[in-house]
Amino acid sequence: MLLSFALSPTRGFHSTLLARIALHDENYACSEFVLYTLPPSVIVDRHELIDRGIEFELWGESNLELPVFAVSEANTSLLVNVRHVEPHGNEVLVDVPIHARYGVPLRGSMPRQLIEVLPPTCFCACPESTDMSIYSTSDPPVNQSAMLRPYGKFLVSQTPYALPAAQLDVPVGSLDDLLPVEAGTVAVVLAAFLWLVYRSWMSSSKIQSHHVKQD
Repeated sequence: MLLSFALSPTRGFHSTLLARIALHDENYACSEFVLYTLPPSVIVDRHELIDRGIEFELWGESNLELPVFAVSEANTSLLVNVRHVEPHGNEVLVDVPIHARYGVPLRGSMPRQLIEVLPPTCFCACPESTDMSIYSTSDPPVNQSAMLRPYGKFLVSQTPYALPAAQLDVPVGSLDDLLPVEAGTVAVVLAAFLWLVYRSWMSSSKIQSHHVKQD
């Protein structure tokens, strides 16, 4: 069961998903999972999760450099197995690092964008032979998951529907800066071009002068 969900920090391009989960009765044949559905503006770096020893599966855009307007509108799904997370009593705290993509520029001075992240779905997965609640189901929350194949029964928590979404406040570019930036870029390029023309002319003059002296 999901007890609480938050983002920390709530401002900037780099944050951490924090989910506090109540464990079911200890059963070594079962595993607790956390399933996130993340918007296209959120990046999950699989190499970062591997370095942290997190057991996971990830489906979604894999290019970490693209801005949000260059990726599809499809959500990213992240499935985390909390089996290896150190428990605190009958609870575990699952922390997952995330990053925000560069957003679409807006009008105004120092505009910002709010990215909404929904609470994850938590569920317990057990072998088919396990005696579970009558509310369990044989349908896995994620059909394409290899981690869920050994299990035949799933007990899905309904808590996420009662918790509010978390919000990440990130800066975006200002369309008001477009004109001065473009003008400055043109000025710099033109100045560089004129400097190259001048240096080329000076070099050519020196070479011609050297040939005249030799003659």
